[in-house]
Amino acid sequence: MNSKNSVRPTERMKNLRMIRTSAVIRNPLLLEAVGLCPVVAIASSLRAAVFLAVVTALELILCEVLASRFLKKVKRYVRVPIYFLIGTVVVYPIMYLVTRFAPSIFVEFGVFLPLMAVNSLLALHCERVAVKRTVKDSFLDAVSVSVSYGAVTVLSGFLREILGNGKISGLDVNLPVKFSVMLTPFGGLLILGFCAALLKFYIYKKYPNSSPDRAFNTSEVRQALHGSLRELMNDDFNPYDEGEEGAASASSDADALYKTRQSVPRKPKNKKVRPKKPKKEKTEQKEHKASKNKKTAPIERRREDVQDNIIENPNNKNERTYLDDFSDMLTDLENYKQKGQDKTEGGDGE
Repeated sequence: MNSKNSVRPTERMKNLRMIRTSAVIRNPLLLEAVGLCPVVAIASSLRAAVFLAVVTALELILCEVLASRFLKKVKRYVRVPIYFLIGTVVVYPIMYLVTRFAPSIFVEFGVFLPLMAVNSLLALHCERVAVKRTVKDSFLDAVSVSVSYGAVTVLSGFLREILGNGKISGLDVNLPVKFSVMLTPFGGLLILGFCAALLKFYIYKKYPNSSPDRAFNTSEVRQALHGSLRELMNDDFNPYDEGEEGAASASSDADALYKTRQSVPRKPKNKKVRPKKPKKEKTEQKEHKASKNKKTAPIERRREDVQDNIIENPNNKNERTYLDDFSDMLTDLENYKQKGQDKTEGGDGE
């Protein structure tokens, strides 16, 4: 009996700690800014806010329970599209019922109603909680997140409708001043900003050891994406079917070949033997040299800078840098220009 009684309080404390973390310390809307767009754009009235909160709760609870039950062994880059398919299964029947029985709500939501099927809140909490814990823990997390998200959404819609229209569900409140800006997305962001400040103040006062800034720690999601990319490149995306050892050896060989290619210096190009030019008058030669010196002056300066760099770093003679490549490009460009000038001069002389 004592062992059972000792186990129950620990489980209860664990569940309460999970609910507190998901709903308060990591509030999805105020501290993580997840699912912010539909709340700011749509929830300008109490009716729209309640509808948005209910649809989000249905999506999140169903998606987390199914992910915890069936998707733990599925790879990450396959799970994420499945989350959005589950959201589509929830949203599209609701869209059909809304267009049939409440078309005014469909007009009010517009394009944001079908976009709720790809809510980022689903992928975040399924990857953070559902695929790592039991079905019971996932259900508690989904319920706590849905309640906290819905509470903030309903509060925002309630305040925006009162301050913007002076009414609440059709009932006149008789406000002396109406702030129509509250019905715009700016008004929604303003109210959510004040709510986030109040929530941070409460967390710092009530739970001083739990900083609300940890909600912006995206290391979990970053590690998940990095791991999924590594699995995709090493395991599945292997067109030669060499296995992990073959892929690792192939990548190491490619890296070694790339390094050797970088270390080997380029061979100087063989200069073609040019035919002798016919003799011209001295005045024409002087004018040609003067114009040539004016055009090639900046090129010579750049080449001198490259040579100075090589002199300063004598140990790096064999390692080519971007300055060496740039110097070769300038040399090729100068040779090309010289060929064109020789052809024009040869034609004029003939």
